Amino acid sequence: MADDTRRLRVAFLGIGRMGTPMARHVLRAGHDLTVWNRTRGKADALAAEGAAVAETPAAAAAGREVIVLMLADPGAAEQVLLGPDGVASGADPDTLVVDASTIGPDASRRMASRLREHRLRYVDAPVYGSVGPATEGTLGVLAGGDQPDVAAARPLLELWGDPKQVRHVGPTGAGSAAKLVRNLSLGLALAGIGDALRLAASLDLPADVVDELMAAGPLGAAFPPVRQVLAAGPPETAGFTVDMLTKDLRLCLAAEPRLPLVDAARQVGESAHADGHGQDDTRALPLRMRDARRA
Repeated sequence: MADDTRRLRVAFLGIGRMGTPMARHVLRAGHDLTVWNRTRGKADALAAEGAAVAETPAAAAAGREVIVLMLADPGAAEQVLLGPDGVASGADPDTLVVDASTIGPDASRRMASRLREHRLRYVDAPVYGSVGPATEGTLGVLAGGDQPDVAAARPLLELWGDPKQVRHVGPTGAGSAAKLVRNLSLGLALAGIGDALRLAASLDLPADVVDELMAAGPLGAAFPPVRQVLAAGPPETAGFTVDMLTKDLRLCLAAEPRLPLVDAARQVGESAHADGHGQDDTRALPLRMRDARRA
């Protein structure tokens, strides 16, 4: 795999909102792609473009050089890798597993250890960005693992993000740790904007004044996407859902329980889920918080 230009035999497991465009980049780069998804119909579009579709993770892994995962949570990753008909039962020795999911550093290290028992290699390489960047190939990638394994994965990682945004941040688990730190800041920023909008509504501040203050203030970097929602309403299709962000905040708290602001942001996400807004785009969360306060 030292020659970045050669055709790789790749399996991509998890064809959802993010996985589909990421797998499409692999296919369009000319690699030999097999895909698997728990709901098979989600793989139909890629099959029409030339990907093979496997019935099980084990079948998808057979004869592949690299296996990519883009799954929802640690439980899903463990089942797909190590469960009945999982990757470990079908992959050849020395196959490289690249986990682009966000499952947390403890789960990443556990998966790497278990896969080593099957003579498989592992890189945790969670991505950041939403469906738009995934489609454009402009995601950020935070990779953890042994240097030779990360180098072997790089031809695929750079299909998903600009080379400057593909970073090897440390040993196994470091990619997952870095992703949690990044999403922690996103969760706190969105909850902070929501509280600011609540307070502004309570104090009857004019919308244009609030807009100017938020854009120029400490949360200004996170405000433009929220501003779009305030102007046009919540997007019909979520790029990154409230439920997924809340899952990441839970992983932060599992790694370090002494994070009171993260715990508060988690409660905001869980409240949104309970109100039926878990599948909303995260950009709409501050709007929901503001409107809940008015109610």
